[in-house]
Amino acid sequence: MEQTNLKEQRKEQVHTYFAKVQEGAFDVAYFNLFTEDVELYFPKFGFENGKEGIRNLGKVIGKNLQRLSFDTAKFNYHISDDAIIVEGIENGRTQTGEEWPDGTIAFGKFSSVFEFEGNLIKRMHVYVDPDFTSADSERVASFRNVYKPADETPVPSTREVVDNLYAVQFGKKEGVLSDFFAEQVDWDLPGNTSKFPWVGKRQTKVEIEGFFKVLHENVASEKFEIDFIAVQGENATVVGNLASKILKYDKVFETEFIVIIKVVDGKIVKYHFLEDSYKLDKEMH
Repeated sequence: MEQTNLKEQRKEQVHTYFAKVQEGAFDVAYFNLFTEDVELYFPKFGFENGKEGIRNLGKVIGKNLQRLSFDTAKFNYHISDDAIIVEGIENGRTQTGEEWPDGTIAFGKFSSVFEFEGNLIKRMHVYVDPDFTSADSERVASFRNVYKPADETPVPSTREVVDNLYAVQFGKKEGVLSDFFAEQVDWDLPGNTSKFPWVGKRQTKVEIEGFFKVLHENVASEKFEIDFIAVQGENATVVGNLASKILKYDKVFETEFIVIIKVVDGKIVKYHFLEDSYKLDKEMH
């Protein structure tokens, strides 16, 4: 429990950091987010140590940008023992009045690594293209993908498919959950199929459409929290915990879960949802 609380404190520190930067509020509370010997890295700016380095980076950013904002609702958090990695999208306006990103060349994608000592940030490495508006046009042109037709819709990555699947599930985006799946799928949700009609194996997209219908008729979700998502190539693992009311029994079932996912050509071809099915069977009577 103490470790969980510490992770939540650290995540709140990271949230405060981005809020302070967005507001331009580089006050005592901002500098108190960091240890005295904090290590900082920012592309082209380089390395610095200590709070003076944090202050110097702020001066450099302020010299170049009028505004810097973050789409915090779309942040992806990767949390380990002493570190939090944030993937996100930023936007802003330069001192010369140029808005970015343009969504064509500049996309505003960034990743920041925060390493902690207690609940203070002791290392912050930021990975972002400092050429915010892609002013280095000659070099940008040399990296254009000339092998992909301009009107061809890019195939989403494994991470994008998983993130979008849960964004629809959580109501953050519009969409149909079954559309994320291929026509043929290795689907498995182990359990007592004679007792719980939504569990078991399925093999087609049509069967998965039926799963979501049966699930919503029998189960009311009360909590579905993702602790982390790990992606390697075509494969993804999702770890979290949930609480669901089983309507037939009017009882709430709580369990940790692991989802094993495989994505090929932008569609899910494997989806194994592992929960404490033994506990579900024993508690529902």
